[in-house]
Amino acid sequence: MLTSRLRFDSGCGGGATGGFALRLGCALLAASVMLAFLGCRAESGGQARLVILSPHREEIRQEVAAGFQDWLRRKPGYENAAVRIEWREIGGGTSQMLRYLDTLYRTTPEGVGIDLLFGGGTDPYLTLKENNRLEAWHMPPELKAKIPQQISGVDLYDPDEYWHGVMLSSLVIFINRETRNRLGLSDWQPKHWRDLGDPRLQGHVTAGDPRMSGSVRLLYDLILQIYGWDEGFRQLLRLGANARGFARFSDTVTKDVVFGRAVAGGSLDSYAFSAITREQHRTEGEPILEAVFPTGETLLNPDSIGILKGAPNRKLAELFVEYNLSEEGGQRLWMLRPNTLPGSPKRYSICRLAVMPALYNAEAYPVAVRSVPINPFDESQVGRLVQFDNRLADSRRYVMSDLFGCWIVDAHEELSAAWKAVLRSRLAESRNDPLEERLFAPPCTEAEAKAANVFLRPGRPADRARKLTEWSEQARDRYRTIRQEAEARGRSRQVALP
Repeated sequence: MLTSRLRFDSGCGGGATGGFALRLGCALLAASVMLAFLGCRAESGGQARLVILSPHREEIRQEVAAGFQDWLRRKPGYENAAVRIEWREIGGGTSQMLRYLDTLYRTTPEGVGIDLLFGGGTDPYLTLKENNRLEAWHMPPELKAKIPQQISGVDLYDPDEYWHGVMLSSLVIFINRETRNRLGLSDWQPKHWRDLGDPRLQGHVTAGDPRMSGSVRLLYDLILQIYGWDEGFRQLLRLGANARGFARFSDTVTKDVVFGRAVAGGSLDSYAFSAITREQHRTEGEPILEAVFPTGETLLNPDSIGILKGAPNRKLAELFVEYNLSEEGGQRLWMLRPNTLPGSPKRYSICRLAVMPALYNAEAYPVAVRSVPINPFDESQVGRLVQFDNRLADSRRYVMSDLFGCWIVDAHEELSAAWKAVLRSRLAESRNDPLEERLFAPPCTEAEAKAANVFLRPGRPADRARKLTEWSEQARDRYRTIRQEAEARGRSRQVALP
């Protein structure tokens, strides 16, 4: 099992801490190459254009564009036409991408001039499928036989094949050892997600807003599924009370740890791996950064791709999806070091996990050619994986995000102040503090949350606004009351001192 310190010499390149929140504006990556392309819509001058909306960083875009054209060049009949890939990005996370697409589709329901959505986990694809804004593409039988439908209960591709996971992501507890030790917390060695709620970390944890990031929402739903609704929400409230603040984008959480603004936070593994590798290249001696796969609480989730409704260049979009799923194409690109085998990156190690188990065959792909040292399909390496219920997560994604947003993010100032007051006023040896129990009591039962989810779905703005106002008032009333009681308790104990 991989725990605690992860050390790599893989050369994983390019600013993953700059990560998925790239510069605002459209970055056009022209991959002009003579390729014969049957059935593709050509621009003036004979070029076929593929338009892709993606949060992926520039290094991935460059490698994917180069790899796709090389792969396609080898397909019979596709040797001589020119193809231009146009990358669209809007400078935000999955929520921003969905709002952007929603605005476009409301104006032109039959198509928005974009061929594919590429990246962003699975959440946006669930929403797009629900809204009939994806087009199905079915893998050829020989390709489908190489990719399992699920890993530990998580779909690697949509059963109806409206979206396909092309690489895997995991979540780790990312730690800055230097900051931790400077605060006198060298004995804090987390093994579980609940360890982020340790009272000693108050003000030193970094966290994200699930309303803004799919990966952040995945982490919080993971905690709810591991611990159950009641205990899980207690742990989320504890994490929130310890947080220094809430980032809009998931890569900001990683940056907070890298720059020592926080001791720890939940991070995507790819962000953590890349940051650790860059640290190794810059410094010598004991590592500052660590990544922990929580014992028995590790989840793998696919990062996906899907063809958008009304894709202008449907045939080219289909081939792009096939490339990303093929062993000689995208699967090698994610896993291999540059210039090692056909299909490997040309310049940057991507440091992502492939969805095809064949890439972990040590004879065909020895460790020396791989940029990621673990095999997610081998329990002895990553520990017991969580049996994640994707359907359950999907059924409550609105209520979980809004409940967390109202009770923890929006009321964070009051929550943090109440927690500080409780900590200052309680006896050091106290184990069962009634104020602490009340502070972190779940805001509602699981049944109540399920009932509220109906009012939070898109299309009911007035109902949603009323529910959010109700939750916000309840949260702030609780936190103010407990803070006042804790401060009164503290004053009474000071008076009682001899």
